[in-house]
Amino acid sequence: EAHRAVLGWGAVARPPQAGRHLYADLGPLRARLAARGVTDSLELEEHLSARLGAPAPGGHRFGDELGALRVRLDTGSLLGADPEQQRQALTAADPLELPHIAAALSIFRAALDEPR
Repeated sequence: EAHRAVLGWGAVARPPQAGRHLYADLGPLRARLAARGVTDSLELEEHLSARLGAPAPGGHRFGDELGALRVRLDTGSLLGADPEQQRQALTAADPLELPHIAAALSIFRAALDEPR
């Protein structure tokens, strides 16, 4: 679902294969982000970290040029805030029906909506 949300923003990201991170290229959203004062990966990192309430390291931390609007998004936090929520998420027949996952995905999806 996180991958679909990133694509829904208009960004580019490879489908997840393993691990708990998505590496997204938000270059296609450059004009939209610039209107919010986001013009490089450092500003993107600050913007998304504030909106997600969790670190969203910019691509400059992984060797990308500062001007590239790339970011690493942690999806592990979507499983829950504590071991019990994480256990529920990993054992549920349909984790998307769990209230804590639905709430976390809502915040994730809204990260690039209009400024709050």
